[in-house]
Amino acid sequence: MPVFPAAAFFRFALTYAAVALGLAVSFRDNVLEDFLAAMGGDIDMPLYGLWAMVALVSLWALRTERRRGAAPGMAMRRLGLVFGAVLALHVGFTLVKTTMPQIVPYYADPSLTALDAWLHGDTDPWRVLEQLLGDRLLVRLTPLYQGPWLILAVLFPVILLAGDEEPRRVRRFLVLYTVAWIGMGNVVALMGMSVGPVFHDRFYDSTRFAALTRNLQDAGLDGTVMGALQQHLWSMYAAGREGFGTGLSAFPSVHVAVATVVALYCAERSLLLAIPAGIFAGTILILSVWSGYHYAIDGYVSILLIAGLWAGLRRLARFRPPEAAPTRGWHPAADPAE
Repeated sequence: MPVFPAAAFFRFALTYAAVALGLAVSFRDNVLEDFLAAMGGDIDMPLYGLWAMVALVSLWALRTERRRGAAPGMAMRRLGLVFGAVLALHVGFTLVKTTMPQIVPYYADPSLTALDAWLHGDTDPWRVLEQLLGDRLLVRLTPLYQGPWLILAVLFPVILLAGDEEPRRVRRFLVLYTVAWIGMGNVVALMGMSVGPVFHDRFYDSTRFAALTRNLQDAGLDGTVMGALQQHLWSMYAAGREGFGTGLSAFPSVHVAVATVVALYCAERSLLLAIPAGIFAGTILILSVWSGYHYAIDGYVSILLIAGLWAGLRRLARFRPPEAAPTRGWHPAADPAE
């Protein structure tokens, strides 16, 4: 059978996007018009690195499929299905995320703020990070939050297609990847609707995080892509507009969830990969808190739920008979599942 269930992944993502669209239309007006009008975005975010990596990983995936015995046309088809699934997944995610405030209004920030302070010795965790690491270092690390993370968030399924020969592991991490986006970013998020520290004072008309705002301004975050994205997200929300990648939702952290999925995958493949991947995931957690995007508890919950599901799926796999590894000459067109 195919190592990567490309057609099944595409059908799932397309179904999710259709359900997300139906949900959005049920709760909001002019959904498609607003979404398409905002597709271009109002923010100048360089994506050269992303497109370069898309090209390189695509060539790698095509070469791998050809080596496995797939005809050129079938290899292109499967790669197209994976990219189509990723696009549908992210469109659906944005549609649900921007609709969630109409389903459950924001309410959880006060509780999350209090819990965060309690967990960190009656101190906001961003203050702890500022004291331990310093703003100068942290602001220099902010490009990791958009560039490398975005590349992994988009290309992780393609990396599974190109670089993994073990069907069970591929399916396990496809499940974790979709849970990080849909389970964490939609379902769990509805249980703790919150805007996050960086938007807290503007939303609740308070001064609870005034010190955080001043600290970020003094650190020069406004002059970074991260700062511009934060302003873009708030401007879109305040104007009642929705677009690709917009919407306010702090709990739990999808950034941390996706980084955790990648770290766990690297840990299964190689210790040499596990160490830098773990450091990267930890850096994403730190940046998410220091920048005010998230409460620390947002990241902690993401790590615990993803790691718990990963452990459960691995344990479940032990009770199933082993699957035969794919061999050269395998042709996906011969598999009825594809």
